Amino acid sequence: MRLATSTNIASERPDRENLSLHETLRLASQAGFDRFDLCFYDWSGPDSPFVGGGWEHWIGSVAEEAQRLGVTFGQCHAYTYDFLRPSYTSEEREHHEMLLRRSLKCCTILGSTVCVVHPDTDRSSPRPMAASREKNREYFKRLMEDTVRLDMDLAIENMCDYSIAPQRKFFVTPEEIVDFVDDFGDSRLGVCWDFEHGDIQEIDQPAALRLLGRRLKATHVSDTASKTYEPLMHIMPYFGFTRWEEIMPVLRETGYQGDFSYEAHNYAKRMPEALLPAALRFSYEIGQYLMSLWQDAAERP
Repeated sequence: MRLATSTNIASERPDRENLSLHETLRLASQAGFDRFDLCFYDWSGPDSPFVGGGWEHWIGSVAEEAQRLGVTFGQCHAYTYDFLRPSYTSEEREHHEMLLRRSLKCCTILGSTVCVVHPDTDRSSPRPMAASREKNREYFKRLMEDTVRLDMDLAIENMCDYSIAPQRKFFVTPEEIVDFVDDFGDSRLGVCWDFEHGDIQEIDQPAALRLLGRRLKATHVSDTASKTYEPLMHIMPYFGFTRWEEIMPVLRETGYQGDFSYEAHNYAKRMPEALLPAALRFSYEIGQYLMSLWQDAAERP
């Protein structure tokens, strides 16, 4: 298992335009990070180089900068949209699908072989969970046909539906996640476990990780001090209430070999520029401590 961070750890700034991807890589690598997860949803705005016609030049320059810095990309996060929403026009759906598939190509250019994707929920059906299960299966079967050519595994992220209770989202409980992946029947499809989502849902996370076992291909690591207030979510471990001492040994126990990757974009979002390097170094030290808990678990009798 390797410590990694999403590139959104420092991209949003309170007093200037967002950092370029090149700047983020340089700052985070100076803090100690050598493994990255690029979230393409963060780069889906209309003026983004990812969206325009020069996307291949842009992603190529990112790959060159990573090589110059001596850093690599592990898991990445695909562009996401609500693919079961019936209200899209054909042009809108075509645009979303283009960005999704483009993000998979970009992951390959960066050397990533695991890409995180989101499921969706069919809210129009009188049996939303059953309908969602079948329609997600159909959608990801089609998407997996593209990944054959790209040599790419997909990891579907566990969702969180606390804020919309009593309504539900599909792919929230460990049981329905495992049932879906096993029924799908393709070893290239697995799970990205988001620890913050698990904590908000009050899931027994050690038990969930044991149930997921070999199906786990990626992680999203963040903490939360609120179940609904966004500024207090997606923060660093130990800034919230997640019990990391219970989680880290189980990641070792289950043999997870992927990235332990921060998705904590609210952590440094409001940090003044002068404090950003120190904040990133501290986040790296937190990660090293968590990795030591994982390592110590291997040495116990």
